[in-house]
Formats: sequence, C-alpha cells, structure tokens
Amino acid sequence: MSLPADPVESEAKTNAELREAAMCRMIDTAIRLIAKHGAAKLSLVDVGRESGYSHSLPNYYFKSKKRLLAEVFDHILTGFRARAQEWAKTHNPVRVRPGLSNIEATIRAYVGLASEDAVRSRAMHVLWAESFSSMPELQPLARPFNERSVQFFSEQIRFGIERGEIRADVDPQALGVLLLALLRGLVSQALIDPDAFDLEQTGEMAIRVLSQGIGLHVPAETGKPPG
Repeated sequence: MSLPADPVESEAKTNAELREAAMCRMIDTAIRLIAKHGAAKLSLVDVGRESGYSHSLPNYYFKSKKRLLAEVFDHILTGFRARAQEWAKTHNPVRVRPGLSNIEATIRAYVGLASEDAVRSRAMHVLWAESFSSMPELQPLARPFNERSVQFFSEQIRFGIERGEIRADVDPQALGVLLLALLRGLVSQALIDPDAFDLEQTGEMAIRVLSQGIGLHVPAETGKPPG
C-alpha cells in the first residue's frame, strides 16, 4: 500500500513546475517580441504583459533584461540543436555521419528551419546583428554562441579529413568561421527579402560548391573515396 504524498513536497513540486512553465512562456514571448521589434526595444514590462502575467513577474524571475536575453540565447541554441538533429533524420538523402555529410545536413537544417520557424530564426539573427550595432552589451552572450557553432563545424571538418573525404590542406578553424558566416548571411538575405530567391535551393547550391571545393567527391552510396 503506497503512502499518501507529502502535501509540502507536492506543493513545492507544483510551485517549481509553475515557475518553469512561466519562465518558458516569458522566454517564448521575448523571442516573439525580439523578432518583431528588436532586442534594444525589448522591456521586461512588455514581456510580462504580453505573456499574460503581471508587469513585474519577469523582473522577479530574471532580475534583469540581460539575464533574460542570456536565457533567450541558450533557449534558441538548445532548441536548434534538437530540431536540427530531427531535421537531419527526415530531410537528407543519405545517412548522416560525422564529417562532410554532417556539415551538409547542418546546412540543410539551418536554412530549412529558417523557413519552418521564421520567428525563432529572425530573433536569433536580430540578436546577432544587434550585438555589433545597437547593443554591444550583447557581445559577451553572442561570442560563446559563435564559438560553439564554429567549434562544431571545425570538429566535423577534422572528422572528414581523418576519413579521407575532405582534403587534408583545409584549415578546420578558418572553414568553420566561413561556414557560419555563409549560413548567417544567406538567412539574413532571406529575412530581408524572402521572395528574392528560394532559400532551400540556394542552400543546396552552397552544399554543392562546398563539396566541390573541399571534398574528394566521395560517392554517396558507398561512403568511401573512389579507387
């Protein structure tokens, strides 16, 4: 026979769940407002009211606008990683493995999710742009975001070199920076003028140019260099 739940413990758990739900809701609201109006114009008061709470609740939970923006950065990056992995499973012609195929899958996920989740993508690019323009105080938050992204690409490039599918004379760090810049520039162009070109088609062109520039033209069906 199971013992009844401790009322104090149950209440504490309920309060923790309510707090988590409220914080997630306010972070989602902040992302929407940043995408629409920019980070510089974001206020904790607006986040509270737009979330359906009191104007003071965001300040109670996040203490400052900078801390809220830090949570937004982390939320966007963590969410992108999870969605990118799922995208790679369902939108790639071959099985994804570390190396060149993972780089290609990430390019497809980046441009694909920019179309599928335009609000989150716009918010991410607004934060990045404002970190070197209207809100330089965002740079300490943006730098780790950049570093992790470049590190991911650099690691995949090294895997590709070790497997013989990427040329050995490629500089992993330099190409990692270039890939991140390419993706951000491409999506930024689409955000400015979404009808100017087909984003996913242009992403496929980027993959083709990349593969021809650094790869050894590995046949997709074998996964081994020719010869």
